[in-house]
Amino acid sequence: MAIDQQTAYTLSTPEAPEALNNMASNDRPAARRAGGDVACFWRERRFDDLECLKARFFRHAYALHVHDTFAIGVILAGAEAFRYRGLRHVAPAGSLVAVNPDELHDGAPAQDGYAYRMLYPSVALVQSIADDLGDRPTGFPAFRGPVLDDPEVATRLSAAHALMEGRADALAVDEAFTAALTLMVRRHSWNEPQGRRLGREAAPIRRARKLADDSYVEDLTLNELAAAAGLSRFYFLRAFRREVGVTPHAYLTGRRIAAAKALLDGDQPLSEVALACGFYDQSHFTRAFKGCTGVTPGQYRHGLRAAA
Repeated sequence: MAIDQQTAYTLSTPEAPEALNNMASNDRPAARRAGGDVACFWRERRFDDLECLKARFFRHAYALHVHDTFAIGVILAGAEAFRYRGLRHVAPAGSLVAVNPDELHDGAPAQDGYAYRMLYPSVALVQSIADDLGDRPTGFPAFRGPVLDDPEVATRLSAAHALMEGRADALAVDEAFTAALTLMVRRHSWNEPQGRRLGREAAPIRRARKLADDSYVEDLTLNELAAAAGLSRFYFLRAFRREVGVTPHAYLTGRRIAAAKALLDGDQPLSEVALACGFYDQSHFTRAFKGCTGVTPGQYRHGLRAAA
């Protein structure tokens, strides 16, 4: 069961409802003419710098990437396809998507496009909600599956997201978001004994990860990382993926993008941010950043300033 299309329209993009309605009713060319891919980013600072994304994608495909936060969203129309934990998943309209931190994944239109609302709550925020629930075991609150069918939670999360976007009264937003995320954690999370992968690696992999953390601006090679770990290149590749959950290159790219996000909160020119974070130039920076976040560095900066 999924939320009905009228609910999806009501909770979807306010500035382009006709395009989204057309997309959901299979009139995709009209939706493309209405603007094609559209993405809007902003941040809710009072929720531990919660990042929010509203997007409609016909062509954009995410590169394989990771988040250091959770990624939770509602598919409003169409369907998204993505790889997660070695399997391909398809999230149809009305479904929830839930990706745990540090998990490699991508994303693309399953067929002709999709629209969704996404939230990226920090580990600390989700952990605090889980810890306050007396009816679940303590521990890291990992979500059970990447595609979930829960119309009530989908409707509540979409409504809270729309209130944030519309700059509703703070108390209304607080109540809606807290209730929605609490219900999501209560119904769909479990205590994962291993918790997050990062910080639990064997010592050789931890040394290599520290090199990447400290030297992400440099053009690091596989030989350098493997040498830091004291392992052969081929064994290091397998061991790093097994211990950290992602490839060394994906980890390094994620580290660079995290550093760029911090700098984008300031006034440094985008070209300087690119070089300061280890990208070859601004074009390389833009491709990598959008491939992992769905928005350009400029759109991300605009969202930060709107939330200030």
